Amino acid sequence: MSLQIQNLSYTHPDGVTLFKDLNFSIPQGCKCSIIGKNGSGKSTLLKILAGHLHPTDGCILNRDSTLLIPQHFGQYDNMCVAEALGVHNKINAYNNILRGETSPENFDILDDDWEIADKVSSALAQWLPENISADTPMRQLSGGEKTKVFLASISIHKPDIILMDEPTNHLDSIGREKLYRFIGDSTATTIIVSHDRTLLNLLDNQFELSGGAIRYYPMSYDDYSAEVESERENLAKRLAGKEKELLKTKRLANRQKERQEKQNSRGRQHSRKEGLPRILMGGLKDRAEKTTSQLADTMASKISKINDDITTLRSSLKDSSSIKMDFEDSIIHKGKILVKATNVNHTFPMSGPLWNDSVDFTITSGDRVRITGINGCGKSTLLHMITGRIKASQGDISVADDTSIIYIDQEYSLIADDVSIFEQLSRFNRELHDHELKSYLTHFLFTRDVWEQPCAKLSGGERMRLLLCCLMISNNTPDIIIADEPTNNLDIDSMQILASTLRSYQGTLIVVSHDDSFIADVDVRQTINLT
Repeated sequence: MSLQIQNLSYTHPDGVTLFKDLNFSIPQGCKCSIIGKNGSGKSTLLKILAGHLHPTDGCILNRDSTLLIPQHFGQYDNMCVAEALGVHNKINAYNNILRGETSPENFDILDDDWEIADKVSSALAQWLPENISADTPMRQLSGGEKTKVFLASISIHKPDIILMDEPTNHLDSIGREKLYRFIGDSTATTIIVSHDRTLLNLLDNQFELSGGAIRYYPMSYDDYSAEVESERENLAKRLAGKEKELLKTKRLANRQKERQEKQNSRGRQHSRKEGLPRILMGGLKDRAEKTTSQLADTMASKISKINDDITTLRSSLKDSSSIKMDFEDSIIHKGKILVKATNVNHTFPMSGPLWNDSVDFTITSGDRVRITGINGCGKSTLLHMITGRIKASQGDISVADDTSIIYIDQEYSLIADDVSIFEQLSRFNRELHDHELKSYLTHFLFTRDVWEQPCAKLSGGERMRLLLCCLMISNNTPDIIIADEPTNNLDIDSMQILASTLRSYQGTLIVVSHDDSFIADVDVRQTINLT
């Protein structure tokens, strides 16, 4: 039976309504996405569908058994793997029975699930290395490994409906490929929130959540994007037409006003020549003024209606495509050696060397480099060596003198949480006046009402836009931009802004990302693979 969503609404405790009266259905076995901008309510809707959150109004029919693969895994760090999977009590009851503790309570908890330990071990082995078991503390796992723990829970619980919230965010390329195959083979109803275009194109149904409403597109993501772009172009044409109509109507209104005033003037002159009585002249004057007023009201009403149409069209078209950012060219000549690694490796306490083979590479000015490797292989560690945060245990990494580096991580931590948006921008300011800074904020889609809002409240996409705005006004193009998983907390529109910016950047780019579409968008040409 299909999943039925009826009149579903959700309002935050602070009174902000995310969506209202959503009505849609998802057929049994359907594989679909919920897409939309950050803050549109996608994750909230998933939590409601999973039963983890109650809607303000409305209901869900035929929900059957559901399982949510969550994001933001820090909330599980005080648990072991079995607790995060929701099987800890069953495994304990099973082990107690094996030890001879045959109380009714243990049998009730186990509920005849005698294969629970084997199921958990088999499920974890399907996704994770052998050294991770039900007893492993979640805090010891990387983000990708935590994702795989929850993916393993699917074969343990066998839900009718699988809900996934950004499942590929922390997965390496191998993990992503395994997930793609799993989704292709699964027969369960699958609902996914993701900005991974490769994943979205595996799904033939897209639900767009925008402006508190939902719209269904029975097609792949690429086809959806093409249709939305076509709609946007049509809206732009309609807007241009309305703007021309407004100009034409205003000109017509001015001509009518001038013509009527001339007629009224000629009428008054004629009346004086004819020597009409004053009372009759007063009546003619009143009629003329009434006619002028009626014409003015008619034209004003028409202009107001066109202005309303223009406002509606502009609101529909308002998106991030207006943001354009061009870095100045780096003054370093092409081909200058900026980073050189010789026989580099690193050992953390209580562990062996990070890499089987020591790392050797040279990065020159203008290079565009991707660093690849499985989860936990030390990609971020290598980036920290380049920036000087970590010194290699073995070998040497040298960076050319006076090389300026901007390090962009997935949290955009260059943005300080404890200051306002305007204060953050001011920290990068060199020579602009306040009104110029506010103009830049507006250009980067920060309206007047949020300028004093603390940066801690910004979404991932908003933090990215503010950082780009800061870099723009600093007028100091870095020699190297390092981007460490920069798209993990961005919606697709924000990803496209970032990709466009990095593609236009003419300096040296070093990127860690498992998103092949993003890598292609930023025109990476070289790869350093860590093994």
